[in-house]
Amino acid sequence: MIAKGQLERAPVTTGLLVVIALCFLAQQMLRAGLLEQHGLLYGPAVSRGEWWRLLSWGFLHADWMHAGFNGFLLFALGPQLERGLGSTRFAILYFGSLFGGALAVMLFDWPQATLGASGAVLGIAAALAISLWLRGADLRQTPAFGLVVINLVLPLILPGISFWGHLGGALTGAGLAWLIASSARQSPMLPRAPAATVALGAGVVVTLAALAALAGQMVGR
Repeated sequence: MIAKGQLERAPVTTGLLVVIALCFLAQQMLRAGLLEQHGLLYGPAVSRGEWWRLLSWGFLHADWMHAGFNGFLLFALGPQLERGLGSTRFAILYFGSLFGGALAVMLFDWPQATLGASGAVLGIAAALAISLWLRGADLRQTPAFGLVVINLVLPLILPGISFWGHLGGALTGAGLAWLIASSARQSPMLPRAPAATVALGAGVVVTLAALAALAGQMVGR
């Protein structure tokens, strides 16, 4: 059952869910494989200058179960973190995790075609786990930490799941959460950081995107 008001004061989470749903609908309506062909993350294509794939791969999914699982996790975890951080900081976390996952794939799994929001969503889960740990919770007992661990183990057991996309997203989310918290004061969630920290976080996101593009160009040579 969807909790009443779950997405209140969470415009970024709401917008991301809408875009993911619209992209999946477009995948079903357009010629089979058209969006995947031009939008999934694929090192050889990035090396040809198709840098938009570093972003678009996070909004495409293999099937309805893939899209539904990632959408549900974003719905379950995103609003809580967004309300605590503020929408701008949450967006930095989400897109930083997405580009962090892309960078890991470009560095360690360059020839493998990859798609899905899992890396970004795991970044949100890792950030939420860090926020709870900073408030004194036992990290091993937090559901968000359990989700991260499970989703890092699954690619080692089941074929077709990107370990590097998951790991890159989770590590980036945790790192950005720590960065935001490093200059913070007391708050019910991760404390709201000053504008300088927001600017630094945005710079990290841009740097990750640039590094992923550079890796896509260089690794395959």
